This record gives sequence, C-alpha cells and structure tokens, in this order.
Amino acid sequence: MFTRLVILVGLLLCTAVNAQVARFQLTTGIAQREPVDDLGSTAVIPAEGITTLYFFTAVDNMAGKTLIHRWLYKGQEMASVALPIRSNHWRTYSSKRIMSDWQGEWQIQVWQDDLQITQHTFTLSSDQ
Repeated sequence: MFTRLVILVGLLLCTAVNAQVARFQLTTGIAQREPVDDLGSTAVIPAEGITTLYFFTAVDNMAGKTLIHRWLYKGQEMASVALPIRSNHWRTYSSKRIMSDWQGEWQIQVWQDDLQITQHTFTLSSDQ
C-alpha cells in the first residue's frame, strides 16, 4: 500500500513539474491567437470611456486542465475567467473592459485548481 502511495505521489509531482506557463503577456489586442503588443508593467488608456485589455497565456503539458485568470484592482477581484486547456501546447487569453477611472495598481493571477502558478502586476494610468 505504501509503495503504491509513493508511486502515485511521484507521478503527481512529475505531472505538476512538467505543466508550465510558457509565456504570458498583457496586451491591447489578440491577432491570430497571439498578442499584438506588450504593455509590460504600465498600461496607458484614454482619459474617458472604456478600454479592453487582454491577458495572453501560453501553456505546455496541461491538456484537460482549466486555468483561471483573476483580474484584481487594488486587491479586489474584478473578474474571474475560466479557460479550458484543450491541448498540451495551448494559447489562450482573457479580456477585461476597464473604465478610465479605474487607475492604479492591477494584478492578474493565473490559477490551476487551488494553485496560483504565476501573476502579472501592472499600473493603469490615463493619457492626460
């Protein structure tokens, strides 16, 4: 019984180690399943209106799993988007419509089950 448990735990650890986020990027758009630009840690949006931002994620060895993108503004969750992974090499993204007065610190967390696997923090400001 103990040997089976050790083998099972070993297999689960190998699976977790091999599953990975290959790339992630904050962008103003997606074209042909790729980000059109890289906003890095600063996003400048128009002083009025609503802007849509996208968070692109490429993963390896996660077929059949589901990623969650959690968009947080000043620590408060503003959106949670479930993204099913359908292949071992998968590109996906979520988007968030952001109002111009939501300036300041944002964070996008990437979760798989109960494990946060990466995050991206950026500052949002207006062009005026």
